[in-house]
Amino acid sequence: MKSMLRRSGAFFNLPALATAMALLATWEIGVSAAATRFEFLPSPTEIARGLFVAIRSGEILGDCVHTVGCALTGWAIASVLGASIGLALAFSRTVRRFSNASLELLRPLPAVAFVPVAVLLFGFTVYTEITVIVFASVWPIIVNTVAGARSIHPRLLDTAATLHLSRAQRLGKVILPAVLPSIIVGARVALGLALVVAVIAEMVGNPTGLGWGLVSAQEALRPDLMFGYLVATGVLGIVLNAWLRVTFARLFPGIREIQGP
Repeated sequence: MKSMLRRSGAFFNLPALATAMALLATWEIGVSAAATRFEFLPSPTEIARGLFVAIRSGEILGDCVHTVGCALTGWAIASVLGASIGLALAFSRTVRRFSNASLELLRPLPAVAFVPVAVLLFGFTVYTEITVIVFASVWPIIVNTVAGARSIHPRLLDTAATLHLSRAQRLGKVILPAVLPSIIVGARVALGLALVVAVIAEMVGNPTGLGWGLVSAQEALRPDLMFGYLVATGVLGIVLNAWLRVTFARLFPGIREIQGP
């Protein structure tokens, strides 16, 4: 029994949950006692009530499906594109010579600044949202892939040359297994960025999803619903991160980088 309690405490992080509950209770008491004078600051119970109504009507569920779908689509495209570009940069001097300056120019560009460009190209559509998500999410994967490729021990490449492996065999049997942990780390960072950028793009570039729901609730002076959308976005981030960890742990059980928080 005690071992089960210890395992559950480690999994759910009971001290952190207790701290969160204490903060919510303080928030509730402060609003109820009128200690805070913000007119549009709802209490946690009001937020929960507004979120429940939105869930029961199905409105927020449809917004969640749209946002998650766009975030995962953009993240998947960015993962393939970022890993490919990263490997090319790491192992091809020609690619580095002709593309390094362009990539260094684009990398510091904020994804939000790219929204007007995407709107001009695709209009207020889902393509705008996915394009911005890909642009924001691809960089962590590129950087981690390049770093992982450069950290490959030279003896591995020497062994592949000694065995006279072809380029395809060297890529599949030596390079990818060695770089995969770094790619996974970059993919985990990119998934969080994809969700954040999806919400931002929906606020200004594609009027649908959780981002547009936040703006609509704010314009309708519904702070309870607005905070409810914030809670839904946070919960989605936790669920997506947990899903990615479990998926990678099942696919690649020997990689220790995916065992951390």
